[in-house]
Amino acid sequence: MKDLKAALAEHRLVAILRSADASRFADAGVVLHAAGIRLLEATLTTPGAPAAINALRLALGEDALVGAGSVREASDVDIAVDAGARYLVTPTVNPAVLERADALGVPVICGALTPTEIDQAWRLGAAAVKVFPVAAIGGVAYLRAVRAPLPDVPLVPTGGVHLADVESYLRSGAIAVAAATPLLGDALTPAGSLPDLATRAGEFVSAASRFKTA
Repeated sequence: MKDLKAALAEHRLVAILRSADASRFADAGVVLHAAGIRLLEATLTTPGAPAAINALRLALGEDALVGAGSVREASDVDIAVDAGARYLVTPTVNPAVLERADALGVPVICGALTPTEIDQAWRLGAAAVKVFPVAAIGGVAYLRAVRAPLPDVPLVPTGGVHLADVESYLRSGAIAVAAATPLLGDALTPAGSLPDLATRAGEFVSAASRFKTA
């Protein structure tokens, strides 16, 4: 698989797996992969996430890039890497996390919100910066506003990204978008519908594919 930044630019979409438990992560991951989604993030706040990361990698193979989300501490970096995570996603800017990830050679999508935080994350070595929670602070208009003075920083809007938003974010210069509930719906719950997930995933991939790089 290409490096993280290149994968984001190529596929334009990250699926965030977050639930009360990780028992359905592998099943949902297979459906997402079949629809064309190649970057998946399993959040460490979900009980059982480390084992699920390993299961996802075994189920999807090297064609997928499986990462760990909600990485907040340096110790989380070790947990995620030991589980086989190929990249890390943070909700905040913690220099200790970026330093530990760099020492282990694992790329990070670092969470940030303000222009100062975004610039700090980038200067600390993030492969890309997750603008979170983007919908709560102005959505596409906010992304455009912060991208204007920071055009060199690859931005991944996250938090409340719906299907109808995908094209607007990518057209406004985001390298990729990340989606959780609007994409996963109830698929991670015991009674959730995987066929419905397949439909939503196909729609998200179709929207994102209009902006794939050559």
